[in-house]
Amino acid sequence: MDESGKAATFDPVAIEEHKRAFLKALPDQDLAQELDGLITAKTKAKLRQSDGPPLETLTADEILTTDWPEPVWSVPGLLPSGLAILAGKAKVGKSWLALQIAQAVAAGGVALGERVTAGPVLYLALEDTPRRLRDRMTKQGWSAGLPCDFMALGEFYDQVGDLRNGGGEILARQIKHGGHRLVVIDTLGRSVGGDHNDYTDMTLALAPLQEIAHNNNCTALLIDHHNKMAGGDALTDILGTTAKGAMVDTALGLYRERGKAGAKLSVVGRDVDEKNLELTMDWLTGCWQVEVGSDGVNLTDNQAEMLDVLEAIGPAGCVDIAKALDRDKGNTYKDLADLVNRGLVSKAGKGRGNVKYEVAQLSQPLQL
Repeated sequence: MDESGKAATFDPVAIEEHKRAFLKALPDQDLAQELDGLITAKTKAKLRQSDGPPLETLTADEILTTDWPEPVWSVPGLLPSGLAILAGKAKVGKSWLALQIAQAVAAGGVALGERVTAGPVLYLALEDTPRRLRDRMTKQGWSAGLPCDFMALGEFYDQVGDLRNGGGEILARQIKHGGHRLVVIDTLGRSVGGDHNDYTDMTLALAPLQEIAHNNNCTALLIDHHNKMAGGDALTDILGTTAKGAMVDTALGLYRERGKAGAKLSVVGRDVDEKNLELTMDWLTGCWQVEVGSDGVNLTDNQAEMLDVLEAIGPAGCVDIAKALDRDKGNTYKDLADLVNRGLVSKAGKGRGNVKYEVAQLSQPLQL
């Protein structure tokens, strides 16, 4: 009962916030750690015992007859709303790729060969200082005014804390408040303590993020590591317990041999077609580039042949390209427009009153 005589509401999130403030003020950290465990155990027991209304369920007819909304994609065909993990070996370029995707979403640009709808981004850079972020963003050509909010090294622990013990609920509230299209957590290891091989710990950490991502049509992209025996399977190569692979909606694995610019991005998930993208890193610009013809670009035979022709003849108008391909002008124009939208072809100016087209130059790399 509270002071008014009404039954007090059991709020585990509020308890977690009060607990963190209380434990932080204790001078004896060994005692604080012991109390943390006791309070957490008591809270879980209370949740199991608390009374409440019957569970809300859906009937089979409701599932079959309801017009459920389509998922919102951060990157069409590759990153739908829900929980995603981008994993790879250390120093392979995962953070560069995540930062590029964040830029594309915030700006409404091109990501992994696909045109992206603009939306707010939350980027938790738990291993980077603001200075390092600035240097990388400058290299990648970030412009001012993009709707992307950052938390840098150290800030996450003070404001959010461990995702297992209430931090997931706190972060979920922030995602809902900000209306984020994409949330990047770099890295998962820095946001979750405990044993990453423990199924229960990882489930407690990831479940709130997965739920809030689906409820708000948001992609929660977690950066993680591969195990030592990684062999090319984006799901089973994720470091730690199988709970991670079991819970994620989309798994992306980045594979690169040391000393080589080329890499493979393997993508598998519940709502995506399994595919492999061939990437090349341009370290001068800090940008990964999609190799033309890889699975992610999804070129038709006509479009692939069109790129070959443009490579051979250089800038040309639609009429000249159609003649070279022995095709009608209308279909040629449609393919050209699609390739321009994907960032694979650029308009080179005008000649004889007609726009000319050319293969996009590497000096302006395809933004992933």
